Amino acid sequence: MRDEYSDETKNIALYCRVSTDEQAREGVSLDEQQQRLKSYCRAMGWTEIPHVYIEDGYSAKNMDRPQLISLLKEVKKGTISKILVTKLDRISRRLKHLLEIIDIFQENKVSFISISESFDTNTPSGRLTLQVLGAVAEFERERIRERVFENMLHAANHGKWLTQSPYGYDLIHKELVVNETEAEVVKRVYDLYLNEGLGFYSIAKKLNQEGIPSKKKRGWSIRSIKLLLTNPVYKGTLVWNRIDRSSNKQVEKDDEDWVVVENAHPLIIDESTWEAVQKRINQASVPPRAKTSPHLLGGFLKCGRCGAAMTISWTGPKTNRKRSYRCSANKNKGTCTSQPYNASDVEDWFKEGLLRLSKSMNSSYIFKLAEQARNDEKQVINQQIQSAKNRYARKVEAYTAGLIELGDLQKEKSRMEQIVQEAETRQSTTTINTEGLEEKLNGKISSLIDAIDTLPVVEAKSLIKTLVEKVIIHGDKNIEIVLTTP
Repeated sequence: MRDEYSDETKNIALYCRVSTDEQAREGVSLDEQQQRLKSYCRAMGWTEIPHVYIEDGYSAKNMDRPQLISLLKEVKKGTISKILVTKLDRISRRLKHLLEIIDIFQENKVSFISISESFDTNTPSGRLTLQVLGAVAEFERERIRERVFENMLHAANHGKWLTQSPYGYDLIHKELVVNETEAEVVKRVYDLYLNEGLGFYSIAKKLNQEGIPSKKKRGWSIRSIKLLLTNPVYKGTLVWNRIDRSSNKQVEKDDEDWVVVENAHPLIIDESTWEAVQKRINQASVPPRAKTSPHLLGGFLKCGRCGAAMTISWTGPKTNRKRSYRCSANKNKGTCTSQPYNASDVEDWFKEGLLRLSKSMNSSYIFKLAEQARNDEKQVINQQIQSAKNRYARKVEAYTAGLIELGDLQKEKSRMEQIVQEAETRQSTTTINTEGLEEKLNGKISSLIDAIDTLPVVEAKSLIKTLVEKVIIHGDKNIEIVLTTP
């Protein structure tokens, strides 16, 4: 809409304001302000009749003034080219509000002129004054942010919850207390994701269909389920200062800037379960077609010749169409010589392969899985050690800046040393129960075979995802099943 007005058709606006107190104390007259502003316009050779906005009896302590609101609306419409005041404090006595208003003027290419201070944002000196005002305001904002951070840091280190309570907890005297009804839902969500293989969407849909309310009674969504599954609050950990909200776009800070307090409140999910869920979330995600395809191995089946995905093709007349898995590189590019395979045959081979796998689980394969699980555990331990060291480094910086006392720094050092010692002990004594691993794996395979025979394809595929990373076809009845780490 702004483009409809040229500079020639835009108006000059005069803004005059006086409060009752100012009129009595300083003898500031609205008529006097108008006369001075109109005289300035004539002196500058501006012949058009200006629009006058008169604010009678309103204080400049806030922006809730009818004439100011009306003026800003016209600015945003693009009908004004210049705004004049006798003094800056006519617009606002608060620097924060003044800068907010001037920002609006600049965004809409409006010159702002104060005739007493010789302030004109269209001149170099005016822009310099604006920059100085901005620097002062920025300094004050930083001072306020430092004070807020210091108070928040103290509260976080003493286990005080700093925002509204997450689902599963109630907030009582700034401390989290488990809400038993909601906690059962949290445990169920983790079980549905980790053990039954349901995705964010499927879990949200199930909870909504069952009429289970979310915290704000808005229903469950993909985002709310993901946040619930990734929030460390459920393992008893408080994480604060994670998001930078200083600009319009929220950005996650580097983890060394986070304030992390372990065992800050009662947990709902044990740490091993929480870490297992994070591992599954961070693993290479299964392609969307693997979740939604009505074909058992859609999204899982790979070509043994080139590694491309095998997709469903249909052959035969409409009355007797047959499914086949065909290499996508062969179908779309002609770069692979792999043959198509009857889909029902391949799915039968897959089930037979699972049966053989459960009966012939050899020790070398179990050892390989155990070694992978051991490496995963090592990685988690190393992350815990690094997080403890990062927290201590932040406390050193806070102590140097005078934000915390020496006693707080010493406590953090002792805590870091304890965490490192416990983690290193776990690392040196970590053992994997291979018999238990084999039993767990065989149990999963048996459950999966039963699911394939009894459940709808989409539900069976959810279970396949918890156990199988991919299936590679090398030829007739020759398939390779690659399992995920249990």
